[in-house]
Amino acid sequence: MRILCDQNVPTKYIEAFDNADNITVTTVDSVLQHDAADKDIVAYAERHDWVIFTNDDDFFVVGGDHGLLLYDQLDDPVPGDVVTAIQRIAEAYHTRSEITESVPGNWI
Repeated sequence: MRILCDQNVPTKYIEAFDNADNITVTTVDSVLQHDAADKDIVAYAERHDWVIFTNDDDFFVVGGDHGLLLYDQLDDPVPGDVVTAIQRIAEAYHTRSEITESVPGNWI
């Protein structure tokens, strides 16, 4: 899975994704401007086949055909648990546009 981390995703998740099998990761800061608008992030993700990883629920209303993985920052999920959940999601869905899940959710 190709994961595009939103601007405020902590480094611990980016590093965990970078070290995980079958996950390619980049950040908004690496491919767009740090202050890129949500609509620009969505457009980039759609054009380049990335799934957005974020704690910003505004991405639910932006629309479009982007994959989205939303986590709750207040829950502070363990990076390894998030990686495992994402790997399970990647196995369950065939296209990024089908992916709208809450990570970690009750099933981790």
